[in-house]
Amino acid sequence: MVIARPSNQLSVGDQFETWNHAVCKTFSPVACEMANGLSADFGGFLAANRLETMHLAQVKSAPLDVYRRKSHIAMESDDFYLVKFQVEGTGIFSQRDREATLMPGDFVLASTTEPYQLKFPKHYGQAVLAIPHHILQDQLRDPEQYLGQRMAADQGSNGLLSQLVLSLLQRIDSFDTALLQRLEANILDLLVTSLSFNVAAPQRLDRSPRDEYMYRVKNFIYKNLTDPKLSPDMIALAHGISTRYLHMLFQPEDISLGRYIQMQRLEACRNCLEDSEMNSFSATEIAFRWGFNDASHFGRCFKAQFGDSPSQYRKRTQLA
Repeated sequence: MVIARPSNQLSVGDQFETWNHAVCKTFSPVACEMANGLSADFGGFLAANRLETMHLAQVKSAPLDVYRRKSHIAMESDDFYLVKFQVEGTGIFSQRDREATLMPGDFVLASTTEPYQLKFPKHYGQAVLAIPHHILQDQLRDPEQYLGQRMAADQGSNGLLSQLVLSLLQRIDSFDTALLQRLEANILDLLVTSLSFNVAAPQRLDRSPRDEYMYRVKNFIYKNLTDPKLSPDMIALAHGISTRYLHMLFQPEDISLGRYIQMQRLEACRNCLEDSEMNSFSATEIAFRWGFNDASHFGRCFKAQFGDSPSQYRKRTQLA
């Protein structure tokens, strides 16, 4: 089903805004930026279909940079793995300090629970398969070890998976529900096979117990920043550890847990103040949205961190 194909009768800026909004709705919240400013030929296109438990989408546009930030993670309630198949042009994907340059036929595994970025230096096309976290985790041990790795089309069964997904995209509207369910199972099975038999050695995450807890705790914080009740006790309870041990985990970070939470909230507020689409919300409304409950306290913390009051910062950055 076509979600967005902005009309050429719209200005390029309006085409981009329409398409950008549709992308965030279809996938998960991200920040999209035109790589070389607004192009005269934006060529935005987005189509998406639901299989049984997974979603499959096709997206195209002019050169673009895409950023999924910590503040976006806090907006999202569902966790997905995204399998990004390069169809046209080149894509450069980064997550967990790993970078994959994708050519047509290649794919990469991403997770919406962590920040990532995508760069498309020229017009491009991608197919994106969204898989709920628990579905892939039930089939594959430690999927995170594959995040950010280029799965080359000419290695193993990677090319077969890409061909199957692209063929499905071309004919998906003609298939009934029962057939889509069977094809989804086949795609998942072939994905697990491709990842498991990757020619490149998996970059296993040999994290210490502390690193594992910190990874989980920080992701929990990102996803719950908007909750004013977010506290050390709440975090410790969610992870089955004592509050004392939780504070000990942060000692090597040179920042207290409370200060870390405050910094993430300030960063989320700063991103909103830079966004012209948030201008209908006052700085106080933005602060309360991100878990602050005292406008004066927020103003003091914001100025101490960034050098301007929230209103001054908004005016300065949006005029730049």
